[in-house]
Amino acid sequence: MPRCRYLSGQSGSAVTGTYAGSTVGPGVEVRLYNASVSFDTRTTVSGGTASFRFENIPPGTYTLEIAGGGYKQELIVTAGRDVAIAIDPGINQALTSGPLATVTVIATGERQLDTFVAKTVDVIDGREMRDRADFSLIESLRTIPGFRVQQSGGFGRVATIKTRGLRNQDTALLLDGIRFRDVAAINGDATSFLSDFTLTSVSQVEVLRGPGSSIYGTNSIGGTIDFRTPEARPGTHGQIGGALGGLGLGRFRGNLSHGTRDDRFGIGGGVSRTVYSKGVDGDDDAHNTNLQTRVDVNPFSFTSISGRIFFSDADVRLNSSPDSAGTPPASNRTIIDAVPFVTFTPDVNDPDNRQSSRAFSGQIVVDQAVNDRFAVGGYYQGMTTDRTNENGVLGIGFQSASTSIFDGRTDTGNARISWTPRPENTLRAGYEFERERFVNEGQTQSGTGNFFTRAGQRSNTFYAQDLARLAGGRLQLAGGVRVQAFKLTRPEFSIANAPYSNLALEDPPNAYTFDGAASYFFSRSGTKLRAHVGNGYRVPSLYERFGAFFSTFGTPSFVALGDPNLRPEKSIAFDAGIEQNLADQRVRLSATYFYTKLTDIIGFSNVVPKIVTTTRPFGGYDNQKGGLARGLEFSMKARPASSTDLFASYTYTNSDQATPQVSGSGITRTLGVPDHQFTLVATQRFKRAWVTFDLLATSVYLAPIFDTNAFTFRTYIYRFDGNRRGDLTGGYTFGFKKERMTLRVYGTIENIFDQEYYENGFRTVGANGRFGLTLAF
Repeated sequence: MPRCRYLSGQSGSAVTGTYAGSTVGPGVEVRLYNASVSFDTRTTVSGGTASFRFENIPPGTYTLEIAGGGYKQELIVTAGRDVAIAIDPGINQALTSGPLATVTVIATGERQLDTFVAKTVDVIDGREMRDRADFSLIESLRTIPGFRVQQSGGFGRVATIKTRGLRNQDTALLLDGIRFRDVAAINGDATSFLSDFTLTSVSQVEVLRGPGSSIYGTNSIGGTIDFRTPEARPGTHGQIGGALGGLGLGRFRGNLSHGTRDDRFGIGGGVSRTVYSKGVDGDDDAHNTNLQTRVDVNPFSFTSISGRIFFSDADVRLNSSPDSAGTPPASNRTIIDAVPFVTFTPDVNDPDNRQSSRAFSGQIVVDQAVNDRFAVGGYYQGMTTDRTNENGVLGIGFQSASTSIFDGRTDTGNARISWTPRPENTLRAGYEFERERFVNEGQTQSGTGNFFTRAGQRSNTFYAQDLARLAGGRLQLAGGVRVQAFKLTRPEFSIANAPYSNLALEDPPNAYTFDGAASYFFSRSGTKLRAHVGNGYRVPSLYERFGAFFSTFGTPSFVALGDPNLRPEKSIAFDAGIEQNLADQRVRLSATYFYTKLTDIIGFSNVVPKIVTTTRPFGGYDNQKGGLARGLEFSMKARPASSTDLFASYTYTNSDQATPQVSGSGITRTLGVPDHQFTLVATQRFKRAWVTFDLLATSVYLAPIFDTNAFTFRTYIYRFDGNRRGDLTGGYTFGFKKERMTLRVYGTIENIFDQEYYENGFRTVGANGRFGLTLAF
């Protein structure tokens, strides 16, 4: 038996790990036991690697045993922290990566310790989200290095993520590893629903910085976010809680799960309701309901089936957009310093402007191991999105009553195989079919401007990946390739002789992507070197292909904006970094250089060529040259004591576009991206109490504002001050019935410095408080 290893755990924490060996199969059992207690788990197996997790391990001396695997080791568990273990596939010994280690999936699609991952990955676990009392995905992501997160107007309003100086549509969102996007959105990405993701039932959030298109497909140009839901633990468990606070906040959340002791069946789910009855200006009510469920069934030793549902229903009141103030310059080539109510007017209350949005995702995933080397699997996802914008005649400026409806549906089927010829090497290949459908409707009070557009496209994709773990697991090589072919369906319009009606549609060009990554971990010094290169792509959205609107200027007509023959957006990216573990792996320092070139993008031009015989007098979408983003990311993660967690990061970004984002301005600097960004998260625990402080600070940045005040009807570029937002959270956990039941009481002060700042001209929340409690059993 190997010598003892001293690990840390606590009631409510976990011991997790991975094991790869010649005997790995879906039925392999991992035991953690001592003379008085035994924990058994049926592991999750993917590509010849078994992953295991033990929850709520009390202090003591234990034996970790792989049944049938010939592996046994003593562990001494002391109170303090979660632990991750990797059992090396080459030498069959445990490599403990220390108190800062986490298990991640997003880098390669396989569970592995982040210590050995060759790509740039961040993991936000459940405890960190609880310590900060986050209740939305956007809140949790704002401290990620290289991420620029903005929300225009408070909870429920449009939220955007710009990764490594790129655009909103260059970051992909996943639900348990499967794409989530709104195909009815202008860019076909997930931006329309980012603000609707509340933390109802989530185990952790994983983030891949850098290209991920060869694994996850469209939009994974700059980054990928995976929202992972928890599997039910053995026994019956639940939580019920709520929060109240300023701006009319009221929030309820409930979770319930049950798992059998043999781990063959588990079911769980959660529901949350979040309401801000007042909002930033006292009349900005927002309502959000999230429902998530998950069922996991293992009917046979080599078979696993999982079903998941995600549903979101949101309704928010929107304000009029920021506007210019005073007399703007004669030309928009001048950058204007943003001074509220002097050079610009922030967003103004609009009492009859509302947006409702709903999203539904249903997934079923099946995996079947043929033997310990070969497995097959697949999934199906049906997803629908529905957004309705209603705007009346009230509000500033000239407004006519109208309703805009955007409906999207995506059906995705995926079949894959996994082959592990040797424990050190895993090969994956698969086929994916995806069908997109899009409906856009416009309605006016008189009915004279009513219209609809229906369009669709299909794609067939083949992909392959290889992951090699050499030199006792310290050297990792990963590579992938993906080929996607598209086919358009003929659009339908409500008006005869509409644009695109007589076009001979051609299949759009194929998308080809690849990536490769390598890392080496020097176990003696605790140093990891890594490099990653790959290209990415984004599928032209159906709106970019077939977008149109009904014009009442002059002769009423249907006016085209899109181009069915658009080529996919393409990019090439590279990053390289070094990670250094210090102080017995309680401190991890990281430095990364990144470089991304958008070789081809889709932009909107005021003057565009006609499509065969169809003119586009108001401009439209066309293929353009892209831009260039490069920079540096530094971070420090530390656990100097079992009761203390620290994280800090600094990001420098230099990002430019080949074509100005605002026509006529001549300004190529990427809008909305500051040169400098600093984040800090510090948590201190005092037995049952804790306090967390997190800070986000940015330098100045540029953002556009459209002028109607001076009636130039031109977009100007403004220079906004960065924000210095700090949030303080603290709480206490009471234990009952020998810790089988807990009551967590907490409070948060947002923007504790009460800094006044504006996101692209939209007002933000000043100092604001909220209070909550959660009962868990």
